[in-house]
Amino acid sequence: MDHGTAFDIAGKNIADPRSMVEALNQAAEMASQHEPNHVG
Repeated sequence: MDHGTAFDIAGKNIADPRSMVEALNQAAEMASQHEPNHVG
């Protein structure tokens, strides 16, 4: 589970970006499968 602001590691260049990368990959995958709503 990802949550929190991680103030204890902020600015130390030790955060693990894998969770954010995976979230972006999943969002891109979902967006590519989404059929747009055509209005008008």
